[in-house]
Formats: sequence, structure tokens, C-alpha cells
Amino acid sequence: MQKTRAEVKKGIIQLLVRATQENRRAVINLLPAAKHALDSGYVPDIPPHSVLHSWRCLLTLLANVSSMQTDADVFFRVSHELLAITDRLVPPTEALRLSAVILMRTFKADLYICRLRDKEKNWLITSADTPHGGSVPLAAHSIEESFLRHPVMRTIARGHEFYVVSNNLRGIERGGESLDCTTYKEGYRSRLCFIIRERESGRPFGLIMLYSQHDYGFETFEDRFLARCGQLINLVVGSHVALARDTLEKAAGAMAHYGNNVLNNMRVQAEFCNELVQVAQENQARATLLAKQLIAENDGNMRAKMQSDELESLLRRTDMSNVSRHLNGILDNIKRMASIIKSLQKSVKRPRLLKYVRGVDVLKLDDGKRGDE
Repeated sequence: MQKTRAEVKKGIIQLLVRATQENRRAVINLLPAAKHALDSGYVPDIPPHSVLHSWRCLLTLLANVSSMQTDADVFFRVSHELLAITDRLVPPTEALRLSAVILMRTFKADLYICRLRDKEKNWLITSADTPHGGSVPLAAHSIEESFLRHPVMRTIARGHEFYVVSNNLRGIERGGESLDCTTYKEGYRSRLCFIIRERESGRPFGLIMLYSQHDYGFETFEDRFLARCGQLINLVVGSHVALARDTLEKAAGAMAHYGNNVLNNMRVQAEFCNELVQVAQENQARATLLAKQLIAENDGNMRAKMQSDELESLLRRTDMSNVSRHLNGILDNIKRMASIIKSLQKSVKRPRLLKYVRGVDVLKLDDGKRGDE
């Protein structure tokens, strides 16, 4: 049964009877902040039918609730900024990078490192930066998922958690929670890692690792708040990547269907033209021979001889082999286009970007030749 405002006030007064004047003032000063946190949507984790036995319990509860005021504001802001990423379709590497920039600013981190999982279940660095573009430590480029001594890999193996905090960044061999001491030697003392999972299968595919140069740099954030942030990041980034992948998959499927049909028609027509060229070359050779015979037979007839000479010259200048080379070039380009379509289908699962004109990013596709054009 919910108590009235008067009953709540009476209960607080009864708890404060034995408190000193300073403690009473501390409790009263915390009430507005606690109310703001509750009005912002924060629900304290209190067992049902629990009872506050003293002013100390009340002070502890109000302090915990009041601290969530800032967390509620932060959560609202970070959710708004992350949702803005969905305005345009980007590949997983870019979605992770954009999210990491937002989270680095939100959690006042000093460094972010993004990792993607490859086919061999290794976690490879795809991007890293500091708030002001400073130097980035040479962290291990790859971490094997089977290396369960690493806290992030252990969390991934458990399969249901979205974040993990580490407060000892010394190397694992020295009792720490990092693969090596590189980040620790560069001055970083704590790490907050968000694990991004695929929307459908729940399989992890990305990591956003935030680093702080302060001891226990992320301990001011409550576990439930970090869990909510982890779920939000998965919802936004995971759904966004799934949407981008679905869109790319449909585009690749359409290109494979319509493009391959067109390419097949072009190939048949080019091969038919090649056959016509071969027939024309045979006819040209026969006509040239006949022209030479006419020249020999009309040696005394100047008019007929001139016409026969002109006919032979025209046949000699008609180079069908050049036409044949161009048709073979068309057939080669048809094969290249078929390779591009296959590469587009493969890029659905792991798209790669290529810098194009004026810095625009385009999909990097394999056209069956060395180098990029």
C-alpha cells in the first residue's frame, strides 16, 4: 500500500530523532536531488517490504538515489547522440568508431580502442583515438577469444553481459587485467569495455574499449547504469549494423539477379559478334584473293585493272582483327563485372571501405585484377 506524503514526512522525522543536527541537515539537503532522480525515471534497487531502521539507512539510501540524478541525465544525453548515428547507413567499423567518440566524451575517457571479430575469432583493432588527437599507445593489435585469462574474453565467453570494468591494467603475467603493460606504462589505469552483439544471433562482433588515466576512473557509475548503457549501445549499434547489412544484402542480391542476367546477355551477344567477325575475316580473305585474280586477268584493261586495285586496297585496309580484339576486351570486362558482383555479395558480412574522390568512402570490391582503380 502506497503511503501518503504526510506519512512519508512523519516517517523521516521519526528516523531523524536520534541524528545529530549535521546529519539531519545532510538528509534534508539530499531530498531535492533524490526527488529529481526519481522524477527522471530512476527506480532504486530496493527489495520489496524492506524497512529503514535508522537515519543512517535513510542517509545511505538518499545518497545513492541522489547520485543517480547525474546518471539519468547522462543516459538521456548519450541515448540521444547514439540514435543520431542511425541517420545514415555505415559499415560496422564506422558505427563502432562513431559510437566510441560519443562514449569517450560521455564517460570522460582519455582513450578509446575499437575492435572487430574476424573469422578466426580474433579481436582486431579497427580504430583508436584520444579526445584531442594525441598519441595512441601501441596496444596489442589482436586478442584471441580463447584467451580466457583476459577479463573481456571471459565476459564474452559468458555470453550474456554487455560490459566489463577493469581497474588494474598491468599485464596479466603481473597479476593485472591487460594482455601486456603497454597501456599501463602510457599512464592508463582503468578500462570500461562495452561488448556489441548481433541483434538476431546474439553473437559478439564488436568491442568499444574506453580507457581512463585515473584510478577507478569508471567507478562513479552504478552497475545498473552501465548495464543500461550497454543494452542501449547494443540496441542502437547492433540494430543499425543489422539494418545496414540487410540493406546491403538486398542490394547485393538485386545486383546479382539483374546484373548477372544482363551480363549473361552481353556475353552471348559479344560471343555471337566474335563469330560474325570470324566469318567476315574468312570472307575478306576470299574476296582479297578474288581481287588479285581480277587484277591478273585484266592486265590489258586499264579501267578494270584500276577498279580491281582499288577493291584489293579496300579489303586490305579493313582490319577485322582490331574488331576482334575489342570484342575480347568486352568479354574480359564482363568477367570482371561478374567478379565485382560476387565481391559485393561477400561484402555483406564484412564490408571494406576505399577512399574515393574528395575523401568519399566507397565499398572496396575485388574486380579480379591487382590494385585498385
